[in-house]
Amino acid sequence: MDAVKLGPFLVPLYRLVVVAALLVLGFVSERLGRDRDRRLGSWGSNVGWVGLVVARVGFVVANWSAFAVQPLSVLYVWQGGFSLVWGVVGGLVYTLWFFRGTPRLLRPAALSALVAAGVGLVGLTTVQFIQASQTTSATLPALTLYRLEDGSAIRLDSFRGKPLVLNTWATWCPPCRREMPMMAEVARANPQIRFVFADQGEGSVQVRGFLNTLLLQPVGVLLDPQMTVSNTLRVVGYPTTFFFDQGGRRVGMQTGELSRAVLEAQLRRIR
Repeated sequence: MDAVKLGPFLVPLYRLVVVAALLVLGFVSERLGRDRDRRLGSWGSNVGWVGLVVARVGFVVANWSAFAVQPLSVLYVWQGGFSLVWGVVGGLVYTLWFFRGTPRLLRPAALSALVAAGVGLVGLTTVQFIQASQTTSATLPALTLYRLEDGSAIRLDSFRGKPLVLNTWATWCPPCRREMPMMAEVARANPQIRFVFADQGEGSVQVRGFLNTLLLQPVGVLLDPQMTVSNTLRVVGYPTTFFFDQGGRRVGMQTGELSRAVLEAQLRRIR
């Protein structure tokens, strides 16, 4: 599990960790500011936002070729895509500028940042532990799915030998419907990587109707009427996408809607 459901929304756990770390940063800097200087509280409230904005800008710059296809997707921050290095550098530059006339406040500011970083580190380590303890398959599982075209059976682990993107989705899922055209386009542009779109719990008539409505014919649409992929890989919600290398080893996953930039970044990991 790498996400929690809050109503209709899927929230990745690492994002909750980031929010918690920023809240701690603001709280500790505010408390220290009461005793030393109120400007510490103002800094703590702003530096996290500055870091997030710069982290997003850094990711966009590094992946501009993907964003150039749809420039407005720069604003789709819910799809993920932030550069940790850029964020840290941005926060550091802002801190040095903010305290340029009062260097004595750099020490308590650094203390606040260290406490927040500790919370973040503990949180991310906990998330990784949860994922490791709940993962029932670190490799491509031996599950039987069914081809949309003729209903014939095929084993999922037969796809070993090439990098694989395994997308779990359903026709009733709005984020799945939004990301499907982009993923189908990226799949066609990367024939050296297999894409499997495993529909969960639906029949061939429903899936064909959806694809015909969008004028889509993505390669690799398989049916999983018993939702064996979701059960085996402990999918929390849709869409969830898994990335396997050519040996069938799972090297990444993304819960929620994918952006083109995040998808291409993951593809670079499994090529």
